[in-house]
Amino acid sequence: MNKLLILSLLLSLTSCFKTAEQIKREKQIDTQLNQSSKIIADLTTQLKNVQNGLSTTSGKIEEIDYKRQKSSEEQELTFSETLAQLSEQVKILTQENRENKELIKNLTSKVDSQNKFIKKVTGTLTKMSGSNSSSGSSQLKIAHKAFEKNQKTKAKKLYNAVLSSGKINAAQRNHVYFNLGLLEFWNKKYNESLVYFSKIYTKYPRSSFAPRSLLYIARAFSKSGKTDEAKASYQELIKNYPKSKHAATAQKEI
Repeated sequence: MNKLLILSLLLSLTSCFKTAEQIKREKQIDTQLNQSSKIIADLTTQLKNVQNGLSTTSGKIEEIDYKRQKSSEEQELTFSETLAQLSEQVKILTQENRENKELIKNLTSKVDSQNKFIKKVTGTLTKMSGSNSSSGSSQLKIAHKAFEKNQKTKAKKLYNAVLSSGKINAAQRNHVYFNLGLLEFWNKKYNESLVYFSKIYTKYPRSSFAPRSLLYIARAFSKSGKTDEAKASYQELIKNYPKSKHAATAQKEI
């Protein structure tokens, strides 16, 4: 009887030990399940963060691609506009080139006509003089007569013909330069007149025409509104030709 009781007690204790072990295992399983759930939750959160990051990155990529595409379109538009402007400039330059060619053609024609006229005048004057050695003086007399009669256009052409012939001396050439300067001065072409007067004063300062040329140089500057240059020219005339009557005129006009 005691043996049976002891056996029964052992079986009962054994049954109790198994239940405790199972409870312990269940707790371990619960703990593992909780840890697994936490890991899964963390992974889920990380996955969501990765997805959000991907969405943001994708949005930025789309934005960058849009900006690149827009920039490319703008560059293409700018290039087209620039090309159009260049084409328009080319058209304008082409038209100007045509006009310049036409102008040069007309000027060339006028120069040819003037040269023919000069040759004709020169030939006529040569025939009238009857001698090559004296043709320069004869031509010069005819030119002076036209000048004295105030035939300005004719005188200018005749003087140019005389200069082209090269058959006059230095004194005669200075006289021609001075008269041509006067003709340009009277026509209010002051810059052109300065060319002739300056040739006399700079190349032949001892010529009798030099003081007069310097006086008209000052007057031409004055007429052109160049008061400083005019004053300097008057002073130079007074300084270099103090005894000349033109120096006295300069004193009054300065």
